[in-house]
Amino acid sequence: MWIDLLEGACLVLGVFFMFVASLGVFRLRDFYLRIHAPTKAATLGLALLLAAAALHLGERSVATKAVLALLFIGATAPVGGHILARAAYRNGVPPTPGTSPDEYAPLVRGRRETPGAEPRCADDVAPADTLPG
Repeated sequence: MWIDLLEGACLVLGVFFMFVASLGVFRLRDFYLRIHAPTKAATLGLALLLAAAALHLGERSVATKAVLALLFIGATAPVGGHILARAAYRNGVPPTPGTSPDEYAPLVRGRRETPGAEPRCADDVAPADTLPG
């Protein structure tokens, strides 16, 4: 009885978070905000759906596979979102107007002024108030 209730709660919550993630991709204002929907809500939704599947089937091998899938998705989704956001930012995809602070603006500006001279650490970049433009 308790396992059925827990399974149903995981299923309902998992579907809810997957719906919220898809709605976030559709409704959020800019690219950077849209990245958060699949990396956050969909990961939590998938975790809950995998838990519901493991509880429903009740086999140790299914639970092990569900945990392994969750670990893989939990490790790759945030990294993929970060890589997409970084590539978009470096290629000039504009954020929503009024987004602040823009801590990477000096880095990107310096990279555009001297192509090929990629800074290796934060000390290689001048503070924002000393860069031209």
